[in-house]
Amino acid sequence: MQTLEIQVPDNKSRLVKGFLKELGVVIKVKKTHKEPNIDTVEAMNELKAGKGKHFKNVDELFKGL
Repeated sequence: MQTLEIQVPDNKSRLVKGFLKELGVVIKVKKTHKEPNIDTVEAMNELKAGKGKHFKNVDELFKGL
């Protein structure tokens, strides 16, 4: 048995999966891990430093928006 890794555009994945299943190929979807952008990293660091806003409930959260 061989393992083959291919990258398929999201809008074509159903077509490719269907074709491969017809050929009897076992399909395992590999999830890709994306790195957070700089804004997300800064926000996470801010929260780790205790600088985030705290809300008692969801209503307070929405009022604060």
